[in-house]
Amino acid sequence: MEVTHEQIMRELAEQFQPVLDKSPDGVYLWLGEEHAICNKRLADMFGYTVAEWSGKVPFLDNMVAKPDQSMFAWNYQNRVATLAFPATFRFRGRRKDGSTFAAETDMIPLSWRGHPVAYHFVREIRE
Repeated sequence: MEVTHEQIMRELAEQFQPVLDKSPDGVYLWLGEEHAICNKRLADMFGYTVAEWSGKVPFLDNMVAKPDQSMFAWNYQNRVATLAFPATFRFRGRRKDGSTFAAETDMIPLSWRGHPVAYHFVREIRE
């Protein structure tokens, strides 16, 4: 029986709840635009609530400033989706109100039930 993305996200939420609750960084797990969860710190950083962000806000288009979107997508496609290796890089985050800020992410590839999952830690960089 093939597992659904919804089931995978329920399992990830349960397994990673301690990290989501206690991390000093914003954290999100991304299986696809409709299948993502985040912690309160990440939602707050980008000006959303957890409920409105998780699995409802396309990350790249709404949370990454336009000039950094191709670099962000490249790192996902060539490192995470292929389960190659983690990547740490800086990007310009974009808040719900349109303002931008300097951020850094640790993008970690994770395989869950054979599906690639992006496991991210995000922190705001004070310039």
